[in-house]
Amino acid sequence: MDPVSPTGDKKGTSRLVEHWDGHDYERHSSHQRKWGTHIIQELALRGDERILDLGCGDGTLTCELAGLVPRGSVVGVDAAPEMLEAARAKCGTNMEVAVLDINTLDFRDAFDVVFSNAALHWIHDHAAVLRNVHRALRPGGILRAQFGGAGNCPNLLGCVQRQMAASPFLEAFTRFHWPWYFPSLTDYEQLLSVSPFTEWRAWLEPKDQHFPSAEALVGWIDNPCLIPFLQPLPAGLRSPFRDAVVADMLARTRQPNGAYLEPFRRMNLWARKMA
Repeated sequence: MDPVSPTGDKKGTSRLVEHWDGHDYERHSSHQRKWGTHIIQELALRGDERILDLGCGDGTLTCELAGLVPRGSVVGVDAAPEMLEAARAKCGTNMEVAVLDINTLDFRDAFDVVFSNAALHWIHDHAAVLRNVHRALRPGGILRAQFGGAGNCPNLLGCVQRQMAASPFLEAFTRFHWPWYFPSLTDYEQLLSVSPFTEWRAWLEPKDQHFPSAEALVGWIDNPCLIPFLQPLPAGLRSPFRDAVVADMLARTRQPNGAYLEPFRRMNLWARKMA
């Protein structure tokens, strides 16, 4: 079997995911869900809160939150309509989802909890995020978020950057906007110190991920990691770029036991709006 494609496709093109796909993401994001469930358990919800889930993706954690607030409600928002196709199937009487760019968040005194799991590293202007979330919270409300921090996914970043700088891909990335923001703890604490929040904590946590198989690793690489890097490329170069990144990642992360290891570093944030 060709190591580039554990599915057996010699060129690896059968797993090319060129656009956001909530159903596919749901199949390949178990580690993100596990982190999010742990954070939800920390919230110790009463059951009557109104909650905003920022970057809700396929809606699995949004649904979990809704089940914990039977006398409350949950709104999940995501910028990708394709992700919400999977989320809508999970909506119950106290859960709704909507297409919304986090950069345009404009609620006021509307939520007791703002929750976000593995999403805010897709947003670059966190000073604006903190202002907008503070405005969206009711007095006494809390923000609890987790997202990529400094040192996150170094193998993936290295593999992608090597291919971006290589022929024949280099020209397509001339005006490319890097999709992720992975702040250091010092930088994020500085942002919080000048934000509207006066009560807050931030901490960086290692969450190294052992992918049990090549299929598991490649599924995560394909969706969501490579999607923004495929968009600038001509159609004929997308599969070669993807296959080169996948081959490099499989070689660099494979462990003696046959699993694949990628270091993750997660920025954790807790903040409360003054009552």
